Amino acid sequence: MVVLWLGGNLVEAALTAGGSGRRREFGFGRTANTLLGYTLVKGLQIALYNLIFPLYAYSLGYDQAAIGRLNAIGALTVLIVSVPLGVLADRIGRARLMAIGGILTPIGLAGIGLSSSAPALIGWMIFQNITATVYWSALSPLLVGAVAPERRVRAFSINTFCLLGLGSLGSAIGGGVAAGVAHFLGVAPDAVGPLRAAMLLNALIMLLGALPLWRIREVAAASDGVAGQAPFRLADLRLFGRLLLPDALQAFGAGAIIGFLPLFFSLRFGLEAGVLGWLFTFTGVVGGVSALGAPALARRLGDVRAIGGLMTAVAVAMACTAAAPVVIGAILGETARAALRGTIDPIYTPYAMSRVAAARRGTLGGLYNVTYATGFSLGPILSGWLQVHYGFGPAFAMGAISYVLAASVLWLFFGRRTLAPVD
Repeated sequence: MVVLWLGGNLVEAALTAGGSGRRREFGFGRTANTLLGYTLVKGLQIALYNLIFPLYAYSLGYDQAAIGRLNAIGALTVLIVSVPLGVLADRIGRARLMAIGGILTPIGLAGIGLSSSAPALIGWMIFQNITATVYWSALSPLLVGAVAPERRVRAFSINTFCLLGLGSLGSAIGGGVAAGVAHFLGVAPDAVGPLRAAMLLNALIMLLGALPLWRIREVAAASDGVAGQAPFRLADLRLFGRLLLPDALQAFGAGAIIGFLPLFFSLRFGLEAGVLGWLFTFTGVVGGVSALGAPALARRLGDVRAIGGLMTAVAVAMACTAAAPVVIGAILGETARAALRGTIDPIYTPYAMSRVAAARRGTLGGLYNVTYATGFSLGPILSGWLQVHYGFGPAFAMGAISYVLAASVLWLFFGRRTLAPVD
């Protein structure tokens, strides 16, 4: 667990191996390293949860429809609390709120892991998603404030690598723990006990990973200056809308297909769950590793051109996946989509955050959670309806069109003129 605490430092140490000159280029400092370490832990938690929770709920007797409704609680909670938490972060300090949320999140995870009845599961899921939303609201403003402007894309690319690439190993950890406990107890791996043990391990990982967050409170508070802010102006609202609309469109496109990818590969090509697990672990690692190339791409093309080009390429990869006549073609298309998608956020997030004042960044982070939750709520609903009536092709086409629209809107708003960063 100490390795998890120092995850950010280990990433930086790997990058700076070879001399002080490289340290000047890649060094991020204690605050950023702590945030990167926590992102690594967060990635492990998300991957482990996404694998184990559906199996755990099914072992308790809930069918797929009930599990779907339980998962919808998370998106709805994020939608409701993101903006209030973002505003709260701007007022009391993001680092302090991040530390509080980090300690409370494992309590919610443990509550879910120890619950069996629907009311208890719903209550603990609401609690856990409220505390987890703090991470998504506070991380981007904190990391932007902790890293010099010229190094932000690199910092966010490593953050994405930790979240998606290294974090995807959480599914292997969860599956291994469940199998080991099942062998020890002499029961089936899909029994309640082994899956509950994996859920509780997830809570423990998050608890230990959150402890170092308390060491960044003074540094972050001193550097960000979040106390006190002027009222919103019309220009602020317009800028927020322009920054958020492309993200909302791409969230809708992603939500339209991501949750259905296992079903797509299973129904169309007959892949079993075990094979799918390794497939999506592989694509997660590819997406994380590709994020490390974001700084070079942004330098070569510029932020807006890079983001727009990546969004358009994601749309092409989606279309190729849906149209592939053989499984290897679909796997290549999905791998390309994961790689391209993993490269967008390390460029888009610092670009957006650097365009607003420091005191507004927590609010913008909260609004990004709203666009994510909206996209991942509406996208699956419409996609599911299309799949039932017309098959996978139109659903994938809808996702691809959403990405093309996102790229077009981004270019319309920011491609013809250059906005200087606020800081």
